[in-house]
Amino acid sequence: MEKVKKQYGIWTGIAMVVGIVIGSGVFLKAGGVLQLSGGDLKLSILAWFIGGMIMVVSGFCFAIFANRVSKYNGVVDYVEVATNKRVGYTLAWIMTTFYYPIIASIVALFAGSYFFKMIGVNIGLIDWQNFIFAFVIITLIILMNYLSPMISSKFQVSSTIIKLIPIIIIAIVGLLASLIVGKDYGIVNAFTKNAEGYQINFGEAIKKTAFAYEGWVCATAINAELKDSHKNLPRALVGGTIAILLFYIIYYIALSSFLGNAETIIQDANAPIAVFESIMGKVGGVLFTLFIMISCLGTVNGVSISCCRGMYTMSCRGQGICPEKFSKLGKNGSVSFLSCLYGYFCIIFMLIIWYLAMHNVWIFGHLGSMDEIVCAIIYAVYISMYVYIMIKFKELKFVSRFVVPTIAIIGSIFFTICGTGLFQLITSGSTASIIDFLVFLLLFVLLMIPSLFFYNKNAEAETI
Repeated sequence: MEKVKKQYGIWTGIAMVVGIVIGSGVFLKAGGVLQLSGGDLKLSILAWFIGGMIMVVSGFCFAIFANRVSKYNGVVDYVEVATNKRVGYTLAWIMTTFYYPIIASIVALFAGSYFFKMIGVNIGLIDWQNFIFAFVIITLIILMNYLSPMISSKFQVSSTIIKLIPIIIIAIVGLLASLIVGKDYGIVNAFTKNAEGYQINFGEAIKKTAFAYEGWVCATAINAELKDSHKNLPRALVGGTIAILLFYIIYYIALSSFLGNAETIIQDANAPIAVFESIMGKVGGVLFTLFIMISCLGTVNGVSISCCRGMYTMSCRGQGICPEKFSKLGKNGSVSFLSCLYGYFCIIFMLIIWYLAMHNVWIFGHLGSMDEIVCAIIYAVYISMYVYIMIKFKELKFVSRFVVPTIAIIGSIFFTICGTGLFQLITSGSTASIIDFLVFLLLFVLLMIPSLFFYNKNAEAETI
């Protein structure tokens, strides 16, 4: 087995956490969450806080493991320690074949839709031209990750900084708007004047915010390449997740302070663009669209970094497809070519599945929420880690050992209930999401069958 170089610093780790989570969701969900909160900004912020706390406490628990376990692929290593090597191997296969590819492909499609909107071409998310654009983007990003991981790292840091620019601008403008007299402007009015005519569905609001924070776990995939990972990865996980929570809350308060709650709901996904157009006219709208596109590209890059290393981390354990070949690194000593190629094909495969889902082709029409479903499955696995902390890490203080993991378990259960469709069944009696879950489960089983043939029991015995 060839070992990768320790080439990434703390800022790359933080950029992975912040840069992957802040994609397009932060800019698109303001109106929807506020509407589900009955037009009440206070309730909306509470929903964002609860969703964010699920991420923060989960990140804190991961940091506890990161401070003690440093092998090949953070999350897989932690689950392997908490359960056994068979479960760890299964999770590695799920992450590499499903989770990373599903997220990378859908966000690449969002990047394309914003690109065409920016240049004024009438090509939407589901148009075939956008899928060609996403294919090209994915191909270029995978090539960049293989040929020059350091350029990929710098792009990740740069795109993270760029995507924070519109959040900071809107935050500043929103605060200044509190000084404007009249109309529905200002922080005071935002918190006291609710948008009227909307019913409260707080559970659905929390669900939206919880999924908007997803993606931070991808940062653990570069564990083996992170300098002083025992210290830097916990710092990146805790610091990054807390920073995201603060960014989101300040951003949404500022947005409603500038537009007012009613207008924020009406504008919905167009709300931040409306702010930029108010400040800088049409040029501002185009500029903001550019920011979102770069934001999406940063997410695709971060997830692709993780996906490219998936099969390599399995091969390091003597598992997966031809481990002796997949563990062989390229000339730069950073990334396995075959592992990169496998990740690339998985992302393109999921891009094709998205096309079939978005065009409602046969049974694939039920896979439009497979990003939420795969998250639900993975969060159910995380519960084993949180229980392990409470049982084994006796040196921790009471809050760290019991309180935080308990909150993380509750959050994971909530995530799983939402993603599998049980939440919708319980709250509204709808079975549509359950059917979607069952169809995804069929695809899941079919793509997991090959993993059964590449599990090496002897390798498990040798590494115990």
